[in-house]
Amino acid sequence: MSKIKVDYIDHMGSDLTVVNSARVSFDKESEWDIWDVSGDPEPCPEHLSAADKRLITYLATHGHWTPFSHPQITLRYTVPIFVARQEP
Repeated sequence: MSKIKVDYIDHMGSDLTVVNSARVSFDKESEWDIWDVSGDPEPCPEHLSAADKRLITYLATHGHWTPFSHPQITLRYTVPIFVARQEP
C-alpha cells in the first residue's frame, strides 16, 4: 500500500517564494540575484532579478492573486496516483 507523505518546506516566505510559486507549473525556479557593490568577499544582499520583478508586477496588475497567498505555508505532498487524480 502506498503512503501519503507531507514535507514542510517553509512558512511566511518572501518575494522569491511568490515568483517560484508562479513558475511551478513550468518546472522552473528562480534564485536570489546576489550582487556585491563594495567588492567585499562577505555575503551580499539578496535581490530579485529584473525578470522576477517584472513577473510580480504582472501578477499584481492582472489579478493573479494565488501566488501571493503561497508564502503563508509551503508543503510538498507525496500521494498515491489514485489519490492525486481524484476530483475535489
